[in-house]
Amino acid sequence: MRPALMHFIESIGPVLGIVAFVGLATLAFLLFQQARDLRRLREWAGRAPERAQEAAEAVQAVAEASRADGEVGDADSDQTEAGETEAPPGRLGAAWARLTGAVVPRLAQLERRLPVDGRYILAVAVIAVIAAGALTGGFGVFGDDDGKRHRRGGDQQKPSVAVLNGTGVPGLAALVDEQVVKAAGYKTGTIDNAGSSFANTVAMFAPGNEAEAKRLARAIEPKLGDTPTQAMTTDVRDIAGGAPLALGLGLDDSRFGSG
Repeated sequence: MRPALMHFIESIGPVLGIVAFVGLATLAFLLFQQARDLRRLREWAGRAPERAQEAAEAVQAVAEASRADGEVGDADSDQTEAGETEAPPGRLGAAWARLTGAVVPRLAQLERRLPVDGRYILAVAVIAVIAAGALTGGFGVFGDDDGKRHRRGGDQQKPSVAVLNGTGVPGLAALVDEQVVKAAGYKTGTIDNAGSSFANTVAMFAPGNEAEAKRLARAIEPKLGDTPTQAMTTDVRDIAGGAPLALGLGLDDSRFGSG
């Protein structure tokens, strides 16, 4: 139960980092949108007289266009009666002018109604790409196998372990080192007697290596059972010869390998 909980705690950090970034990006998006809406509201309030004049001009232009269409229609009828079948070339140009005059203002209004300026969208996309690169490289969330080995304490990153015999059984430290410590992928450190007896086998650590000691305890659990961890005493540190971890063999494992 405890190893699974520790693994969950170690793996949740990168996920929380991604969630925090998404939250900040969303907040920035909303702030940009609010600023744009406020600017548009000020512009809209300040252009009220201009809008009224534009509306009057538009009505006048539509009326003039209608009169022009009526005159052109009459001319067409006269020409048809006279036997002419070709439409005057100016009629197509007038229709195109009316079409562009109706479409272009609407496109401009649509651009103004966009919730966020296109430059802001581009900036958010660039930030997202940079953050994705930082998360994949820094946290190793989507990294290669080497990154996974580094996060999980893989074989290349495992420290040396001093195996200290606290049982009085001759050769037990060398046997455990060969069949347990090395088999778990750890480097061989000092192999010696502990100088005192241990009631139970314990994984000891130098300052700053408590997490590594817990990993060692989990690695040797299939062969030595549940192993507690504790800080090295001064005597153990002297015997360990500078190794960051030490495995003190206790009386509970004195019969290891005898069966």
